[in-house]
Amino acid sequence: MQAEQLRLAGTEQNIAIARSSLYPSLSFSAGLGSNYYKTSGFPADAFGKQLKNNFSQYLGVNLSVPIFNRFSVRNNIRSAKIDRENQQLALDNTKKQLYKEIQTAYYNTVTAQQKLKSSEEARRNSETAFRLTKAKYEVGKATSTEFNEARNNYLRSESDLTQARYEYLYQTALIQFYRGKSLHL
Repeated sequence: MQAEQLRLAGTEQNIAIARSSLYPSLSFSAGLGSNYYKTSGFPADAFGKQLKNNFSQYLGVNLSVPIFNRFSVRNNIRSAKIDRENQQLALDNTKKQLYKEIQTAYYNTVTAQQKLKSSEEARRNSETAFRLTKAKYEVGKATSTEFNEARNNYLRSESDLTQARYEYLYQTALIQFYRGKSLHL
């Protein structure tokens, strides 16, 4: 979000830069120079003397007043404004995407909470069933297959409960992150 907002602020600067071409510009220049030449067949001064005698310097001032530039400045300003509108749309799109992600995280948290509650209930029920089957098995009223099945159901419900706990912790941490709070693991 911050990156998109900074890009939008940058497009405002681009509009200002495009508008600056409407104003006159003043520039200064300065320079130093010298040269050496030799014409064949004619005597020439020594190299050092020619550099000294041909030494030149200049100062320049240039004022440029834009009168008509074939609408290029107008088109550049319009293009910069279109870029700003495109960036505003990108920012709005990013906001909507973030809202969608937060909404999805919220619903996932609610679902994880419900799954945790149902997993706790399933574990309690499978534990009760396992204890009853174990008691039946010990007195010879249940087969080893029934005992193993009850034990496997109990272990599966324990595993599902552990998984539901961690899923709920993850989803609540994600919600806290979206709220701007730091994560503590």
